[in-house]
Amino acid sequence: MLRRYLAREIEQWTTAGLLTPGQGAVLLADHDRRHTGFSLAAVLAVLAAILLGAAVIALVAANWELIDRPMRVVLLAVLICGGLTAAVVALRKDARWICEAALVFSVLCFGSGIALVGQMYHLSGDNAAFMLLWTLGAIIVSLSFSSSIAAIFAGLLGLGYLAAQSGAVDFRAGDVNNLAGYLGALAVGLTIAATAWRARSAATGHLVVLFMICWVTWLTLDLFDINPGYVLAAIGVVAFAVGSRLPQALTGFASRHGAISAYGAVLLLCGFGLLQIEHEGDRIAVQLLLAALVLAACVAVLAVAGGRNRFIRRFAYAVFAAETIYVVSETLGSLLGSSGFLFVGGVVLAVIAVVVMKIEKRF
Repeated sequence: MLRRYLAREIEQWTTAGLLTPGQGAVLLADHDRRHTGFSLAAVLAVLAAILLGAAVIALVAANWELIDRPMRVVLLAVLICGGLTAAVVALRKDARWICEAALVFSVLCFGSGIALVGQMYHLSGDNAAFMLLWTLGAIIVSLSFSSSIAAIFAGLLGLGYLAAQSGAVDFRAGDVNNLAGYLGALAVGLTIAATAWRARSAATGHLVVLFMICWVTWLTLDLFDINPGYVLAAIGVVAFAVGSRLPQALTGFASRHGAISAYGAVLLLCGFGLLQIEHEGDRIAVQLLLAALVLAACVAVLAVAGGRNRFIRRFAYAVFAAETIYVVSETLGSLLGSSGFLFVGGVVLAVIAVVVMKIEKRF
């Protein structure tokens, strides 16, 4: 998809005289050289590793009682070491995706080994401790091999650890004002961030941002008697302002109107959304004031960063349309009835669609 978009853009630049035909071909060839694109074989290799790992876990678990205790530990160690050895051999042969598949197999075996050994020796622990150990194992694997897939696993497992630690999964695991828990979760998030940087994994970076957002929400709910929407909106304003007004010295590290601005816009608008939910039962004047604030925020982020960030544009359009329908439902829904509301809503969305098309042409 990205290559088709790039080829279409290069063709338009060539037609407009901005590039010569030779320069366009060179740019496209450089893209093909540096980006291998979607690889069905790579995806199938990783899926095969996941299925094989699940099959081994099921086989070992089914025959767990028939295996002697020392042999159980040896068997799990052999499976983990076998996966890591296969990853090393594949890496030396420059078979990167086979290496990634072997690492996925090793991480799965490591997680199952923690659970089975803990059950075997009746080790005390909870969901948070289990997820923490599994996350650390994935982090070590990713850092050792610069593995993007293992980094993604670490990000997902880290979110599971945060959910268990905060009590989102098991309410007995949560502990209000647990300073050690807050700092431990923060340390895990920062370590996963280092893993994402080491593996150059953009997907893991997004997971880290989601992790930190959930962490801030957890702290806000535990330590302060306020709606987390206030905190998220404040962070969003700062992130959007910083990302949209980066000095020239930092543009090599993070481009203007890039991911920082996008996350800032998302946090800002989502924070306002949480505030609306809190004041849903208030007077209509308060609800309309918050709705006007959301609409003004959509227009502001579009005016500042919409021209250079497609994600911000689309997210702001979606929020603007949803907010407009919400305003119509609150003000006219009870007066017009269901059919009248649907008609007015359709007209409003059609008008928004026309406006969006005109704005897109300007961008």
